[in-house]
Amino acid sequence: MRNLTGVWKWILVGITACAIGFILFTSLTRPYHPALQGSIILSYGMLVVFLIFPLSKRAISKQDSVLMRRLVFGTESSPSMIDIMFTILGSAPSIFIILYWEPIVSNPLTYETYHLILGAMLFFMLIEATRRTLGLIVPIVVALFVLYAFLGHLLPASIGHGGYVLEELLYIFYLTTEGVWGLLTDLTSRLIAIFILLGPILFACGVGNTFIKWARFTGGRIRGGAGQISLLSSAGLGMLSGSSVANVATTGTFTIPTMKKLGYHAEIAGATEASASSGGQIMPPIMGAGAFVMAELLGIKYTTIMLAAIIPALCYFVGIGSGVYALAGKYGLSKLPGHLIPKWGELLNLREIINTIIPIGILVYLLTLYLPPQTCAGWSLISALFIFLFLGGSLKPAEILKRIIITLKAFFNAANRALVMLIVMMSCVQVIVSLINATGLGVKISEFIVNLAGASAFLALIAVMIVAIILGMGMSTTAAYVIAASALGPAMITLGLMPLPSHLFIFYFAIAAGITPPVCVAVFTARAISGGSWMKIAVLSMGLSLGGYIIPYYFIYQPAILMQGSPWVILRVFITVAVGMFFIEAGVFGYFTRPASWLERILFIVGGLLLMGTRLSTDIIGVSLMAIAVVSHLAMPDIPFIGKRPVPPKKVDLSEIHWDDEDTERLLTRVDAEADL
Repeated sequence: MRNLTGVWKWILVGITACAIGFILFTSLTRPYHPALQGSIILSYGMLVVFLIFPLSKRAISKQDSVLMRRLVFGTESSPSMIDIMFTILGSAPSIFIILYWEPIVSNPLTYETYHLILGAMLFFMLIEATRRTLGLIVPIVVALFVLYAFLGHLLPASIGHGGYVLEELLYIFYLTTEGVWGLLTDLTSRLIAIFILLGPILFACGVGNTFIKWARFTGGRIRGGAGQISLLSSAGLGMLSGSSVANVATTGTFTIPTMKKLGYHAEIAGATEASASSGGQIMPPIMGAGAFVMAELLGIKYTTIMLAAIIPALCYFVGIGSGVYALAGKYGLSKLPGHLIPKWGELLNLREIINTIIPIGILVYLLTLYLPPQTCAGWSLISALFIFLFLGGSLKPAEILKRIIITLKAFFNAANRALVMLIVMMSCVQVIVSLINATGLGVKISEFIVNLAGASAFLALIAVMIVAIILGMGMSTTAAYVIAASALGPAMITLGLMPLPSHLFIFYFAIAAGITPPVCVAVFTARAISGGSWMKIAVLSMGLSLGGYIIPYYFIYQPAILMQGSPWVILRVFITVAVGMFFIEAGVFGYFTRPASWLERILFIVGGLLLMGTRLSTDIIGVSLMAIAVVSHLAMPDIPFIGKRPVPPKKVDLSEIHWDDEDTERLLTRVDAEADL
């Protein structure tokens, strides 16, 4: 990514300021027609993306001739002639829609040849923009779907269709709200954009520092304190960023070195961060962008999804925390020494508490009033800015100016990194969704899943799980979820499953793709920071995140976990799932209060799984098995072949370790500069 200088920097600042102003205005008032709203934000994305993302990241660092740099590749601080040409070609079709959207929308099936030429320009520029920002995976998938649309009449009837000609596809793509101006582009420009700005602003205003302090205070008191700090800070910060990779890239630069400094192996540190960061997209109140898409697809309030996600998210993090607790005991890692844990005086800083509680409180309160989510986020952002500027420190003009600069940088980085990539990616994925609907592919996949369910509904769920994970490999969670939901969601509903549990099921496994080999982007990001073997990190991440593979099945078979049912049933399910996850992790990693024998590990795992069953009878059997395992673990001596335990580890001495608060500062200055949504 380029760091523009000179006149190009000021051009970028001007474009960005206009886009941010438009996003804030429409979030606090009301959005425009999807074609107008979407074309304005997409035109911003296409104006910026070719200026700051080079044709080749490697080429701009090479010492090519001056002619090649000016004509083709550009430099690290300025675009090339080709980049400028692409900027014009990419933004012109969107600007045309801005100017003439009303007659186009009012007169369907009426178009001229130049309309189709503009549509073709936008399509190819959108593919190139997506390649520059996110790599080849999404463009390749789009190309495959386009080929399917053209060649469907040549395929067998079971998977084929009547086929489309170029003119039809370009018309659908460019001149209808079923194409590029459809749900995803509209949703991003209308709703998700303001949340993309909100997270970095909250970080810049001090919320991130508060999360880190509380994570040290609470997690540091538990065995494996450094890992628990990583878990809690990634849960808190990931709740705002909503991206596994972005979360690893930001919090990981702080938590992974800290864990290694406190005795963690590189693989365990990387796995802890990758697992915890993946949970950021399922942690209310601000989940990943996919949650907002889900609300639109299902036609329900975002607060409904937020409430349904609370217990699964808590149980997911209980599972990771339990795994970290077991691994810490297995490798002799204790809780943090007292001098590394913040004192109450540091936590009860009134200014920091106000900075944190009021913006997040306003967001949650307005959401509970069922106001549009973008309006809630807009007022939360305004309140955060006001509190930070006027209550965040000294009121001397120089200090206020310093805080203004901090917030402006946060806006600039959020818009030109996260938002640009997201609007380009979502518009590109919208092409796939449009083709799935136009070709009837979703119906055909639904028929396959329904036929498979004739043999076993459980087999159908496994098939959905595998497809969601495969789609999520190499894609962002949001893109994977949207494609999988479009193709698989109708099949699950046809089977008689409720829409919300079905979509959450798909969403969870799209997230799990980030830590599932072979294409596990969150793991690779963690490995880049921690070192060590990426495969070991992936295996440990899957072990720590077992809840992410088990809990989604509860959405289908035990809806109480989604807050559906009587309070007693909901409470029982929460307790049994949380306790079950604790003992499953103890069995998987072979440590409770001391190393466990293989028989105790089996009893822990089986007992935990039964405790997580959907019936009272399985709960009773599960508790009985775990009780036998606990008694054996606490009281039974080593028995050859049956109860032989590994040798207990030596405890790691942490008395000489000191906390470096500069690490926290480095983290918080990077949070708004890293994003891969």
